Amino acid sequence: MTPEEVKAFMGWFKWLLFALMIVAVILLVFFSIRNFKKKNINPVKFISVTGIFAAISVLLYIVIPDFGLGFTPPWLKVHLDEIPMFLAGYMYGPLSAIMVNLIKTFIKLPMTTTAAVGELGDFVFSLIFVIPAIILYERRRKLSSVFIGVSISTVAHIIFAMIFNVYALVPFYSNVMGYPLAALEAMCSKIVPAVSGENWVWMYALIMVGPMNLIKDAIVFVVVLLLYKRLHILINRIGQRSEGASYQQS
Repeated sequence: MTPEEVKAFMGWFKWLLFALMIVAVILLVFFSIRNFKKKNINPVKFISVTGIFAAISVLLYIVIPDFGLGFTPPWLKVHLDEIPMFLAGYMYGPLSAIMVNLIKTFIKLPMTTTAAVGELGDFVFSLIFVIPAIILYERRRKLSSVFIGVSISTVAHIIFAMIFNVYALVPFYSNVMGYPLAALEAMCSKIVPAVSGENWVWMYALIMVGPMNLIKDAIVFVVVLLLYKRLHILINRIGQRSEGASYQQS
């Protein structure tokens, strides 16, 4: 892709992500009203608990430093802001998780160093990873549903992350941030020699992006599983589930 084609691509891609955020807000309002009426949810409790998880997500996303895994270039970092999204979603459903994601993203956007591309990409990444797992658990509240849902979400998340890095993030650093492709390839091949050659970008996605996201998703899932099992008393107290919140064995 030429620099002009990359800029054109990133232009419409950024607006596409903005459009997805707007659609998410509209759907959030619409389904929130229906959800409150259908499940007799107290809106004050919903907003309060969702706000608490949103604040934790902001801390994990902005305040607490992210970290690399040793086999990835500097721009690939692990951040664990999806943990509060999962907890909010398991307590109140996908609408709460979407709201946490939106709040986190809107707060981070003014501080962007990637022309909003990184933040909007993270927004979509989080939706792909968190929402399918929560929806499946809502439909069938068993422990097996948790593992199946997270497995499906993880696969979708990794595939999208690889495509996003190949077609958006690498071109962004090359054509917008001014890093030549050869320099990016050299940075990656210095860490993993196999990431080189004509198809180095796809090797980068397969060897670095995919495994990094798999490890990150596994860390998030383990932490969520441990915390959620200990929060079942709180979930029962806030009265958002008619069933017990502890996992049922399948």
